[in-house]
Amino acid sequence: MKKNFTLLLASACMLTAAADESNIVTLDLTKAVTELTFDADNGAWTGTYVEAEEVIESQSFIFIKNANSSYQSWDGFTASKKADNSQPENTMTYQFSNMACGGIVLNEDGTVKTDEFGAPVTSGDVPYLVCFENAYSGSRSIDMIFNDGNNYEPIGVYLNLNSYTFYSVMLGDSYSRAFTENDRYTIKINGVGPTEEIKTVTVDLASFKDGMLSIARGWKWVDLSELGEVSEIYFNIESTDNGAWGMNTPAYFCMDKLMVKKASAGVNNVSQNNIQISYDRTSHTVSIPTCNFAIIYDINGNKVMSGEEATYDISSLSRGVYIVKSGNNSLKIVR
Repeated sequence: MKKNFTLLLASACMLTAAADESNIVTLDLTKAVTELTFDADNGAWTGTYVEAEEVIESQSFIFIKNANSSYQSWDGFTASKKADNSQPENTMTYQFSNMACGGIVLNEDGTVKTDEFGAPVTSGDVPYLVCFENAYSGSRSIDMIFNDGNNYEPIGVYLNLNSYTFYSVMLGDSYSRAFTENDRYTIKINGVGPTEEIKTVTVDLASFKDGMLSIARGWKWVDLSELGEVSEIYFNIESTDNGAWGMNTPAYFCMDKLMVKKASAGVNNVSQNNIQISYDRTSHTVSIPTCNFAIIYDINGNKVMSGEEATYDISSLSRGVYIVKSGNNSLKIVR
């Protein structure tokens, strides 16, 4: 009987592990809903500077991008397949490359493929995300939410320096100095919980200590489990090299294979008390068919719209993340 109990317990554990794995979502941009085509010269997504291309959507993830086509500028997330980590003269080209020479390859079962040293295998055929923080776009210019209204529990993510930041830290450039003793380049990963509480994981991608520069050349795994249940993740960048206009070090990093699992509870857009919230991102229209009282907030908690209408046109609002609340329900959306 004891032996049978042990076998049953082992079987239960295996089933639980299998169930947990089935709930894990690993970012794979080859599965993106957004059409990703890449520039032959700089490797960047051709939608990078297109204002109408507001997001990159893949699996459960929505990564937000802002662009100004007139000035050929962007911030937030874009995608790249640039695998050259050399130091070209044109910084506008190598802002889209990373030091790991490409995105992370997955095995057929969806796990990360590693080499004999346990490091992720990379390829120039695998797209990855490039992130840029614009200080003039607010504190959440590098922001992502989930497209299904569910909350998730982050497991971890791979981060890497892009070539522009790497060489600026190493050698300095026209705007920033090479790192010296006690300098640091830090990524802050912020998880926004179901009631808008924020937890943060901090990781240094470059630090100079005791006469030695430690800098991320390959993909660096960052454990995000302490963030707990989240409905949104946003990133901030800090450097010890700052000037009168803010941070001097180029505010870039690269990201790949974000892993999350569905939270056991916490669905934002479920129907309760016959109230259901939906959002059509193409027409920028929020729908609440029951005409229940609704409030729309920006990410700073400021009320931008309210009423008892069946639909709300938010096309006039600035681009970003908003929270729609009606009754006991809430839904995060991207304008």
